[in-house]
Amino acid sequence: GLFVESARELPIKVNAFVITDEPADLDRAARALDGPRSRRLRWVGVKRFSDGSLGGHTAAMCEPFTDLPDQTGTMRITDQDRAIARYAVEHGGIAAIHAIGDCAVSSVLDLFEEMVADGVDPGLLRLEHASVISEADLFRFGDLGVIASVQPAFIGSEVDWLEDRVGFDRLQRTYPFATLEAGGAVLAGGSDCPVERPDPLHGIALARDRAGIVPGESLSAERALAMFTSGAAIALGEPEPLAAGSPADLAVLDVDPVACTPDDLRLAKVIDTYVDGEVVGVDRSLPTWT
Repeated sequence: GLFVESARELPIKVNAFVITDEPADLDRAARALDGPRSRRLRWVGVKRFSDGSLGGHTAAMCEPFTDLPDQTGTMRITDQDRAIARYAVEHGGIAAIHAIGDCAVSSVLDLFEEMVADGVDPGLLRLEHASVISEADLFRFGDLGVIASVQPAFIGSEVDWLEDRVGFDRLQRTYPFATLEAGGAVLAGGSDCPVERPDPLHGIALARDRAGIVPGESLSAERALAMFTSGAAIALGEPEPLAAGSPADLAVLDVDPVACTPDDLRLAKVIDTYVDGEVVGVDRSLPTWT
């Protein structure tokens, strides 16, 4: 209620996914978030969870964690997830399901494959994180046409312990951005804020240099930028950024994000921002996220 009441003051657009077990909650959210007072706020779908995290040893893995060999994490996907995912897309929304471990990723792709076979638009299906992926599933994203919503910032946070957690072999297919893209997957870049810093430039830089982890999975400067612009737009059902007729939503930087190095990008400044062609500006009185 308070969030919706404040929506008219929002300086940015907010696309809201609702976490719930009840279809009626989605109906209420759609009515509230898409109301006349919410010019920059809209309901876009449901968010569900199929497993936990790598950091907590709760991601659902097909084989035990390398540093905890009696644990394979926790699989959380249920028939309720399947039912509410279908309900969301049938009522004009997107189904986004969190999956970090390779076993969870496989299970969510199985569900999405069933939904696509039943006629669901694969562009309405998002697999959130796609952190560790089995060899058999690496090309299923592209084959199905579903969205891989990924967070390069995780690599920077996990650089000191990731190989210990998953082992050398699984590390090669952890955050495999280049392989996913080569297989035709749509990659949408995100931050997972507040778990990670919300700065997209930080994420773009890590998509390029990966903090040195499996450099063969690095993206080019052009593709890393696209992941956080056109890829993110596709994942939200929005128009192509900066295309003719698209909303004038843009940021002005003090560097060329393609020509500069990843380290330069990490130090880049936002000069100004625009939303729907209106100058929003940068509030330099706010503290820098650390």
